[in-house]
Amino acid sequence: MAATTIGTSGLQFGISAETGGLVQSFTETRNVERAEVRNQSGEVVGAAMYNPTDTFAFSTTITGTYATTAGAVLTTLANAASTGGKIIVDSVTTNRASDGFVTVDVSATRFPNMS
Repeated sequence: MAATTIGTSGLQFGISAETGGLVQSFTETRNVERAEVRNQSGEVVGAAMYNPTDTFAFSTTITGTYATTAGAVLTTLANAASTGGKIIVDSVTTNRASDGFVTVDVSATRFPNMS
């Protein structure tokens, strides 16, 4: 059943499933590296922003076998707003509990200038 949204138009509710499971949460962060130039007083008087990346973190309840490993290249993420480049998995954590479903936490980085 789809959720009914009442109030301000344009609100988004919910999340898309990713391959291998039901996503419970998804975070996307845009990053850049920064080089600074300082004067004799140590104050920043210039800066360069370079090497943009996006980092992703998501938690998934497994619906079958989850085979993604650290170092793997993902072709796409259904919930990512950014596209292009390569997405490389940084870490995969499997969580098991006696009173819950098996979940997997994944962190990955998208390098937009990598082909």
